[in-house]
Amino acid sequence: MRAYGIDLGRLALPSSVRVAVHTLGVTQIVSWGTTFYAPAVFSAPIIAETGWSKTEVYGAFSASLVLGALLARRVGQFIDERGGRLAMGCGSILCAVGLLGLAAAHSYVVYLGAWIVLGIAMRLALYEAAFATLTAAARHEARRAISVLTLYGGFASSVFWPIGFWLVGAVGWRMALVVFATLNLVICLPLHLFLLPRGKPDAPGSGAPRASAAEGPAPLEGRERTLAFVLLSAAFALFTFMSSALSAHLIDALVALGLTGPTAVGAASLRGVGQVAARLWEILFAARLGPLTLCILSLGLSPLAFLPLAAGVSTFTATAFTLLQGAGNGLATIARGVAPLLLFGPHGYGALTGAMAAPSLVAAAFAPAVHAAIVDLAGNRVGLLVEAGIAALGVLLVVVLAIRLRRA
Repeated sequence: MRAYGIDLGRLALPSSVRVAVHTLGVTQIVSWGTTFYAPAVFSAPIIAETGWSKTEVYGAFSASLVLGALLARRVGQFIDERGGRLAMGCGSILCAVGLLGLAAAHSYVVYLGAWIVLGIAMRLALYEAAFATLTAAARHEARRAISVLTLYGGFASSVFWPIGFWLVGAVGWRMALVVFATLNLVICLPLHLFLLPRGKPDAPGSGAPRASAAEGPAPLEGRERTLAFVLLSAAFALFTFMSSALSAHLIDALVALGLTGPTAVGAASLRGVGQVAARLWEILFAARLGPLTLCILSLGLSPLAFLPLAAGVSTFTATAFTLLQGAGNGLATIARGVAPLLLFGPHGYGALTGAMAAPSLVAAAFAPAVHAAIVDLAGNRVGLLVEAGIAALGVLLVVVLAIRLRRA
């Protein structure tokens, strides 16, 4: 089906895959919005009520991501062997438990323990688990399924940042976290348990069509495989450092540089719009891009996004920045799921992407605290400049990899 020269059929999926994609799409919005994106909403009221320092509040979040990095490969292996239903269902339960722990935290020990629970929960419920679940269940449509899934995920911050700020103002941060926990139990848990594929996925070659995502050049082997794994892992870790720092501090930075609170929240929420627009473009127009071309394009948008801010912070430049940065983040999410599939093949995909995710999770863990330290020492403008340089270095690593593989 085509309209205005656009192949709308790229949005269609076989019925066997469609249910899993749309199920995970809904749960990814809720899971991301209520966990990973929560500190941007809740850190300020938590600090104001408890008196804990910003370092303490974000340090617990960082600890949860470090724990997630240690668990990522094992979670991927489990999903490779058993499918995603049990793992992601447990993730929804743990998300609710961790959020209720945060809501009940009157001591820092309880607060830290709640984030430790959420560190386990996020590895079982967020993108790496969802991508592994889709790849195991829909091998012949894995690339397209991952791309369509990320369309949903792009709405997480756009939906839950405004909801979170509204709830905090209406019922307070503790009851807002109780609402977030409830959403994981009444939406995510039943969808994961009843609509995801059951049990161990079919083995490759069991009669399913050949994985289109794996068609083309054979998977990399030997030294080329090792080089690609190392450089891609490092590039995505640098990108994740920048993205995680912005997720945690973007609203505060825009306010500090001159925007009002509501204007900063509105501009920051457009990041999700940029993500979704870029992902839709990839599905409709760029589905045949090579994996490294996709990586270079996606990571390269983020350094460019900082250029509007060089003219000064205003509603217009902040909007341009968040849309471009969101577009880069949107494509990078697809690249992170698709590039390993195309370069290394579908066998053992969950364990491989879990191992690749570990450096990114460590980077995400320390990025908010490091960025806060930079801001304390040199101000928000220098902090944004450092993030732009880190993003540019990630692009350079992928360019180096593309040159080396082309020569090989």
